[in-house]
Amino acid sequence: MARETGQKLDNYIYLFSKAFNYIGVTILLIMMFTVATDVFLRYVFNSPIEGVYEGVELMMAVVFCYGIAYTQRQKGHVSVNLLVSRLGPGPREALSAVVSLVSFTVFALMTWQSFLKAGVALATRETTYGGVGPFGHVPIFPFVYLTSAACLVFCLELLADFARSVRRLFQK
Repeated sequence: MARETGQKLDNYIYLFSKAFNYIGVTILLIMMFTVATDVFLRYVFNSPIEGVYEGVELMMAVVFCYGIAYTQRQKGHVSVNLLVSRLGPGPREALSAVVSLVSFTVFALMTWQSFLKAGVALATRETTYGGVGPFGHVPIFPFVYLTSAACLVFCLELLADFARSVRRLFQK
């Protein structure tokens, strides 16, 4: 029963990770086409799109954070296994569990602080520094909330990694 519930929860976390990744990829495509169009218009017609720099700056935060949980699920983050590969299966899983737990703790604190920052940005009506075009003085709280939500999904992914490591550790 507990294993089935854990598997369902793990599947939901995976779906969230995958959905956030798709959103991040979509925003990345929008960024790419916007920058390419801006460069084309700048050099061919000497008429750049106003505010592209500021818009891309805001989208970059979302793009980075929205792919991090899915990358964790796919084990796509850079890791150095020089010493870990020499360990036996038991110590390797124990180390994996410890690393997942420490990472979860650090990112849980970051997520908590990000949500607090988003609340402050909303309460103080914090905006971008200015700039030109449609991205001058844009409220930043939605972007901070979006980034915080992505960090929360990453935390869930790290917690699922921890649970998988502990389960493998005790299965052996």
